[in-house]
Parts: sequence; C-alpha cells; structure tokens
Amino acid sequence: MDQLDSLRLFIEVADKGSFSAVARNRAIATSTVTLAINHLEQILDVRLLARSTRKITFTHEGERLLIDARRLVSEWDATKLGLKQDGELEGLIRVTATNDFGRTQLRPMLDAFQLRYPKIQTSLLLSDNVVNLIDEQIDLALRYGPLPDSGLQARLLMSGHRLVCASPAYWDRHGRPTHPDQLVHHNCLVLARRGAPLSSWTFRENDRTFSVKVGGDRQISDGAVLREWSTDGVGVIWKNRQDIRCELEQGILEGVLDDYSTGPVDLFAVYAASPPNRRTSALVDFLAQALAS
Repeated sequence: MDQLDSLRLFIEVADKGSFSAVARNRAIATSTVTLAINHLEQILDVRLLARSTRKITFTHEGERLLIDARRLVSEWDATKLGLKQDGELEGLIRVTATNDFGRTQLRPMLDAFQLRYPKIQTSLLLSDNVVNLIDEQIDLALRYGPLPDSGLQARLLMSGHRLVCASPAYWDRHGRPTHPDQLVHHNCLVLARRGAPLSSWTFRENDRTFSVKVGGDRQISDGAVLREWSTDGVGVIWKNRQDIRCELEQGILEGVLDDYSTGPVDLFAVYAASPPNRRTSALVDFLAQALAS
C-alpha cells in the first residue's frame, strides 16, 4: 500500500470514527486499515491516534496531518481530473450556503447544473453560521463578504448590499424611520449567529461609518424565517437585497434608509482546495453565469 492510499484510509478513519467502519465501507479487512495507520506512524515517527475500546482520539500530530492529508489528496485528485479535460463531469460536490440564499436561489441553480451534467451528485448544507470547510469536507461555500483573512481561496460572484426593510403594513403602523438611530424604537428581528448575533447594524453618513444596536422580540438562526416574519408584518430586518429581490419587486417588502447604505456586501465562491477539482470549478463558472443573468 502506497502512502497516498494510507492517507486516504487515515482520512476515512477520521470521517467514520472507527477502523471497522472504514473496513466495512471498503470491503477490506480491519487489519489492512490498522496496517496503513501503523505505516504512516512509522514513516513520520509520531503517534497519530490514541485508540481505546470505545473511541479513537487524534493526537496533536494526528490533527495536523489530517488537515494536510485532506489538502494533498484533494490536490492529487484535482490533478488527475485536470488531465481528463474532455471527460464527462461526474462525482459528488459538497456545497454550503446560507439558509435563505440556498433555498430560494441556489437550489434551482443546482437543479439546472445537474440537468446539464447528469453524472454529478450534490450535497447541500444550509446554515447561517460559518461552516468549517475542512472539518465538514465541503468543496464549495457560497458566502457573503467581506471575508475574513484566511487560507481559503475565493472568487467574486456578485455584488450587492444590505437593506433595512419591513412590510408596508408594518411601516404604516409604526412609521418609516428617516435616520438609522430611530431603529431603536422599532421591533428589529435579529439573525442569531453562533456566538455573535447580528444585532449591530452598520450604516454610513457622509464619510462616517457607525453602528446602531438594535433589538426586538425575536431572534432566529435561519435567515429565511426572518424574511417570512418580516413579510407577515412582525418587524424590521436587515437583509441582503439579493435575498429579498422578489419581495421588493412585488411590494411585499419596502426598503428604507437607502441613503445610509454601507456599500457592497459581495457574494463569493469559497473553497479550501487550491486548485478546486474540475467539477467544482465547472459549478462555480455555472453559478457566476446564472447570477449575472
């Protein structure tokens, strides 16, 4: 067994949690998996795993190797695929996006992509929290920026900005604010991201950027539900315009405070592998074209 095969088994042990599960999945003997891990430990002269009858725990060195192993295997697979440029696209693409964007816009685009490439499979993880691409084995993340500085690769797909909005009925009952400071008197619905609720809304006045601490009677970790509450007249939301484009066009939601917008909130395609595999690159190109149209 070569070192690349050993690394693949090492990654599978991390994903499945046991040697026996990997062996069953591969239809090989458990001793073969054990031999592969022992082979890596001998080559590297470190202990990678702490094994007990109940569970497997990764050592510090094992955790470091796991990160590099995922990258190395992904880059090797991308290289092999790159040598087959005329071959039909096939295989699994794991994608993550925010709840609202994923349901209303990304899902139909993925459907269209799979109609074009019927041998492609997709796995879609929707979350308004930032997902760790390496831990969750994600090929592609669709994220609104600005992005934090990281080792991830990114490509700009679309520019947009956030908008303060509510239903016309809500504004008629409570009045339309003419300055962001007046939002403290409104029922502002907050996106409850893990560890950091989006309760400080940022604005620009002349050359000054400032934040308003808002609050209301509801928080939720799902941006799609925020939109639904707002269309029902419950309160005010601060949403990316792209997510509520249809509601704005139909007059279901009405934006305010446009003169205080803080500027672009761009949508990026983000991936951990550099370069991404061929099928992921094709999907990114497809999404860029679909969003532009």
